Amino acid sequence: MLATAAPRLRAAAGGLSLPAPVRAQLVSLPLRRPGRYASLRLRPSAAAAAAEAAPPAKEGAEGMGFEEMTAGTRRRYYMLGGKGGVGKTSCAASLAVRFANNGHPTLVVSTDPAHSLSDSFAQDLSGGALVPVEGPESPLFALEINPEKAREEFRTASQKNGGTGVKDFMDSMGLGVLVEQLGELKLGELLDTPPPGLDEAIAISKVMQFLEAQEYSMFSRIVFDTAPTGHTLRLLSLPDFLDASIGKILKLRSKIASATSAIKSVFGQEVQQQDAANKLEQLRERMVKVRELFRDTESTEFIIVTIPTVMAISESARLHSSLKKESVPVRRLIVNQILPPSSSDCKFCAIKRKDQTRALDMIRNDPELMGLNIIQAPLVDMEIRGVPALKFLGDIVWK
Repeated sequence: MLATAAPRLRAAAGGLSLPAPVRAQLVSLPLRRPGRYASLRLRPSAAAAAAEAAPPAKEGAEGMGFEEMTAGTRRRYYMLGGKGGVGKTSCAASLAVRFANNGHPTLVVSTDPAHSLSDSFAQDLSGGALVPVEGPESPLFALEINPEKAREEFRTASQKNGGTGVKDFMDSMGLGVLVEQLGELKLGELLDTPPPGLDEAIAISKVMQFLEAQEYSMFSRIVFDTAPTGHTLRLLSLPDFLDASIGKILKLRSKIASATSAIKSVFGQEVQQQDAANKLEQLRERMVKVRELFRDTESTEFIIVTIPTVMAISESARLHSSLKKESVPVRRLIVNQILPPSSSDCKFCAIKRKDQTRALDMIRNDPELMGLNIIQAPLVDMEIRGVPALKFLGDIVWK
């Protein structure tokens, strides 16, 4: 996100050089690291000066500030999403830094296939594994989901035991002979190719890991930097889709099994069929857990990020409508890149400010957006990159 900071911010961040080569994945860290990398933090006076110059930060409901977001030790999930190019990554990264600096071990995850989280933190996060972020006072880890690595894992898993994943699946349903007959056409290789929507499916599998795996148990706040609107809606609707699809597969398998049970008992494949059914049922149960998580108002919140233009606000209104249909809780709307107050405007700035004022009025009168808590994030004159700059932004936005 490009936006404006006081000259002191530029001076403070100008010599920024984060230490921290990429480390191996970590099992645990001490919960606080007081004073570490203190020289890299922005001076409070710089943040205070910018905060004074910023437009009013919040509107709407009371009791929905940052204190409410940090209250309690129960794990909470925050998903930031919206139109491409509105500054979702900077807002998500700054929120993660703010959580970590307020005592919460935090994980920030990018589910966007076109990642920019590495750029935001000025660290290489592209390996598809947990990477510690240097600077915050409590543990902060970042993860960019690596589509290529995940696709390779998909192929490896699907071709275990010397066969294709499709043939294994069809064998479990008693239809393996069909795949063998079509083998000359190499349909197995075609069907083992990762399907469209795999990026969203991988993200769902990561969410399941967050719920179940011990290595993630230390995190009390998990922040998602999501893909642009279309990808995000597919991600949120995927548990419902998979639940319904698995249900149909189980019904089909049950019919095939009952029709061929005598033959299967002769060839000793009943146990194999039951194992396949059990795995599908377990997957279905996990999908239900993820769906419940996305809709849990106590532990999950989707934060829409937009900019003050008619096109961006219109898309944000449609996004909110779609999220309501998915029963995903939304309470906050960040309006990013607001021009800060100025005693003298050039002609361009005056026109831009007038357009932004109209856009903010549009939000206040939009039936989909008017009930949300509005957070105004100022435009600053430098690239927000690295932990000190993210801390500076977070101190302004998340109050």
